[in-house]
Amino acid sequence: MQNLVCSYNQSCFRQKAPQSLASNSNRSLILGRRYLFSLDLDSCEQEEEVELDYPLKNPRMTTRVLGSCNGLLCISNSDEEILLWNPSIRRHHEVPFTPIEFPVRLLRSDLRHMFYGFGYDPTTDDYKLIRVVEFYDDDDYPYSCDSEVKVYSLCTNSWRRILDMPYYLTCHCYYGVLANYALHWVAMRKTGPDTTSSFIVSFELRDEEYREVPLPDYVGDGFYMNLGVLGGQLCLLRIFSKVGVEVWVMKDYGVRDSWVKQSSLEQSAVIWPFCCIRPICYTKNGEVILDKYTADKAPLILYDPRSRSVWNIRLCDARDRNGAEICIGSLLLLDTKDGAQQTAMKKRQSEDDEDGSGKFKGRT
Repeated sequence: MQNLVCSYNQSCFRQKAPQSLASNSNRSLILGRRYLFSLDLDSCEQEEEVELDYPLKNPRMTTRVLGSCNGLLCISNSDEEILLWNPSIRRHHEVPFTPIEFPVRLLRSDLRHMFYGFGYDPTTDDYKLIRVVEFYDDDDYPYSCDSEVKVYSLCTNSWRRILDMPYYLTCHCYYGVLANYALHWVAMRKTGPDTTSSFIVSFELRDEEYREVPLPDYVGDGFYMNLGVLGGQLCLLRIFSKVGVEVWVMKDYGVRDSWVKQSSLEQSAVIWPFCCIRPICYTKNGEVILDKYTADKAPLILYDPRSRSVWNIRLCDARDRNGAEICIGSLLLLDTKDGAQQTAMKKRQSEDDEDGSGKFKGRT
């Protein structure tokens, strides 16, 4: 891997992304379960995944990956415990807590959904975490909601509130898909008394504006969508229940005519149910790795678009998996060496669990 020259200054580092970050070298799959595990992306036949040691590791908590960018992982045990972590050099940065500002008419409402996204802004040389909270009214759920959107900046180490999300995000896509310096979710709008339509909404990290991404000019309806990234390009899964899946890739970002239908997957026991699959990446041989996130055992899936063959990537233990993300080896600096704040974190975790329930006691 090429060396990365960077400097660190008051929680903000300046770096130029090295060429190796865009290559296929030093890639790992980070698998979420109760703990985090790593699987060599180009050696998926290894005997087992490797359990990682990281600052938030806690037997009482499930760690989730909120995003991955340039070798940095955004990981979380709860909405109050979020870290930026570089597993390659074992350094991290703790993201400060920011409370949810409930709308007065929905004060402390339990009917809400929370979405995250993490990425890099090249105009300010900053890493940003976005949090979208949507509050729903029982009377018109899920077509009417209030929202609160906050953006965390690593350079300032602070959160700030921005304009509310003008769309209603779908619940099967909680983590924003990063492509072309923008985060993407599937959103929906009401088109009639009992009908809705889905589309792609983006949050541009450079100007912090919301936009709709044009969809392919495909024919037919009766499908739903999921998003991913393949080869650095935005990828759309057009999913037909009990029929199959179409894989579309946007070759020229933002240009409707650049969508290309890359392949089609027919119904198979290997990839059932369709609604729970997401494209992750290409292998060095051109196969597509898909994540299958279901409540039961959830293996990774390998799809060869040339032979149209589909098979499972056997994991040592796939129980209770909650996602998979790519992490590329890098030397991006963060302010704290792993282990330096472990004692303080464990003390806070002990205080939060002192009631003996093993459940996190959140602040409001």
